[in-house]
Amino acid sequence: MTDKPRIILASGSQGRQAMLRDAGLHFDAIPADIDEEAIITRLTADNRDIDFITAQLATDKALHISAKHPDTLVIGSDQTLEFEGALLSKAANITEAKEKLKSLRGKTHMLHSAVSLVRNGEVLFSHTDHASLTMHNFNDGFLESYMKKDPDALTSCVGGYKIEGAGAWLFSTVTGDLFTIMGMPLLPLLSFLRTECEFLP
Repeated sequence: MTDKPRIILASGSQGRQAMLRDAGLHFDAIPADIDEEAIITRLTADNRDIDFITAQLATDKALHISAKHPDTLVIGSDQTLEFEGALLSKAANITEAKEKLKSLRGKTHMLHSAVSLVRNGEVLFSHTDHASLTMHNFNDGFLESYMKKDPDALTSCVGGYKIEGAGAWLFSTVTGDLFTIMGMPLLPLLSFLRTECEFLP
């Protein structure tokens, strides 16, 4: 059997790196420096839906790194949050994060997660999934307590939480795949790698 091709994850996300590492993949992580807000603005002006935008962000990250690393499998992934028909971005600071969580509490929002696999500038695989999450209608005291438990998540995650950590306390119900909620539709990616790229665990 030939050596497995090198893999690069086009992301600095510790959560996505942990997912792939726990699944037994060996890879390098290189964050993709793309202007996400410009892409979102352009695609929104073109009336693209949120699934399309999420998939394009994942693909553009992979293509950006693929251009510099030929003959390498590059994984790009991204996640967006849809709330009351609008796409919300990561909070720029703690104050914004607090206001976002106040607006989400007691209500349901949707997470869209996408993954793309690229080699030599060609998209080999792309998949988008979504999950529905409903928060408890918690009071301000509970919110303050949560924010002290995981301050990093407030600005590093689009929803201001990590479901695999203290963020689990925020929710009353969740519908969807856990990996999707954590930021990447992992199982479809692994299935493609196994069947099309002959990767074995």
